[in-house]
Amino acid sequence: MNELIRRASSHVNSPFAALTVCKSPLNRPVYSPLLKSSQRSLSRIAPLHPNRKTPPPPLPPLPPKKKSKKELELEEKWEEEIIEDIGGINEWLVLSEGEKNDLKRSKRDREMGFCED
Repeated sequence: MNELIRRASSHVNSPFAALTVCKSPLNRPVYSPLLKSSQRSLSRIAPLHPNRKTPPPPLPPLPPKKKSKKELELEEKWEEEIIEDIGGINEWLVLSEGEKNDLKRSKRDREMGFCED
């Protein structure tokens, strides 16, 4: 505890700086009544033990919500409409996954009324 008080009082603007044991002009230590109260308040602080447990890791993100049967049917219908719009299944198979996802997203936005095209 004395080490903790010494370290706290060594800082420039420390409130404990005036509370430390001082030497008087007669070379005798002068004890402040506030020193004992500061030691008492510091002793109430729980020490950090070297064997303390680390906090548990954060919970993983929640899995995405499962789509209902109606939503799956609606997405399948939209995909069929996209295939017809671009010219058939052969053109659909040539597209990359990113392009397919972009087309599906734009179709969903148009159908749900999120964008005005």
